Amino acid sequence: MTSSADPSDGRRSPAESIRSHWILFVLVGGLFILAGGVAIVVPAISSIAPNEVLGLVLLLVGLAQIVQSAKMERNSLFTWCLALGCVAAIGGILVYIEPFPGVVTKMLVMALVFALHGLTQIVLGAIVRGLKGWGWFVLSGCVALLAGGLLVMKLPYGHTFTPATVGGASLVFAGWAYLAVALASRRG
Repeated sequence: MTSSADPSDGRRSPAESIRSHWILFVLVGGLFILAGGVAIVVPAISSIAPNEVLGLVLLLVGLAQIVQSAKMERNSLFTWCLALGCVAAIGGILVYIEPFPGVVTKMLVMALVFALHGLTQIVLGAIVRGLKGWGWFVLSGCVALLAGGLLVMKLPYGHTFTPATVGGASLVFAGWAYLAVALASRRG
């Protein structure tokens, strides 16, 4: 895929899309960081089930990314923003409602959500590789893949260290990637 836009179809290059919507990327990044913090802290200080918190947080950030994609309809990043949003939103619903009984299955669903989100972020990073800070998307995708792997492992989860802690850390990293790329694209 080329980084330049085809003027005949009216679409912008990925770099131009991020530059022209940098405030939107900052807002989405901030939401990811806030949502990740909620996923980490709320289960530790309350009796709310970690999977419910993580499911709601994933749904919220997924919906935000879907809205972001709607704002980028004529941009080349539309498909990737929409894909990231759909993965997070659908994954959040599946994590929250737990359609498959059993702890192992629940962890596999969470792991699959983070693995898909991670792969999509890595592809997004590759698409915007001409932009300053693009590596943050790739690193964030790798962290999401790691989170997916950690969720599959039989870790000793407790009240303060839950699957939501692992997922929340991945969301904070994703938020940082959005902020870093948006702010770097604004300057350059």
